[in-house]
Amino acid sequence: MRENHAKNRQLVKERVKAGRKKAERRELGSALLVCEGECTEPFYLHGLLQHLGINAASVEIIEGQSKSNAVAVVNRASRRFEQIPRDRVFVLVDAEQADLARALKLCKVPLQRANKKKGLPMICIEPIISTPCFEVWLLLHFRYCDQTFRRFADVLPELQASLPDYRKADPRIFMKVGGGEGLERAVLHAARLRAALAQTASKNPVTDVDRLVEALRAIAPPAQN
Repeated sequence: MRENHAKNRQLVKERVKAGRKKAERRELGSALLVCEGECTEPFYLHGLLQHLGINAASVEIIEGQSKSNAVAVVNRASRRFEQIPRDRVFVLVDAEQADLARALKLCKVPLQRANKKKGLPMICIEPIISTPCFEVWLLLHFRYCDQTFRRFADVLPELQASLPDYRKADPRIFMKVGGGEGLERAVLHAARLRAALAQTASKNPVTDVDRLVEALRAIAPPAQN
């Protein structure tokens, strides 16, 4: 009899533990990341996900296409969401894009969930904008910079001063900009830059990638001791 009670208690513990794990997986959520860039952003994001311990089942990364514009990126995100709904959808675009204003309007249109009958809320695409380009975010991994940049060509020499061998098609870009330590610096510098620009009329340079990082951290599994 005691043996049966012990087995029952063990079964209950296992069920409770399994239920907790299942609940944790639901809370972690999922995301879709659609990039304007073909190489730099996807390579960086893959490194970031690996650093955070997030697998491809939770977060999907879609690389950019040749000569794609901001509207095209948003449309691709919308189409992919219709195929595989996610809890959050992000598009990474540069402020250099001439059609950015139109793309931002499209982001405000709620996405229709394929499984909306289950009572899940509709969501909107969340734009992650870097002004003038994604390389500003990479630069912030090395140092704080509030210098005004008109275009990518202006940012490049500043980035190469800290990363002489920078190239867009570098699959190790996340580690090249400092890995986890560089990431923490960039997050702090981006927040500081946003706060500084809020006190002025300037909107350049700035990046929202730190906000994406925080969203991904909420999806990442708990650190293992």
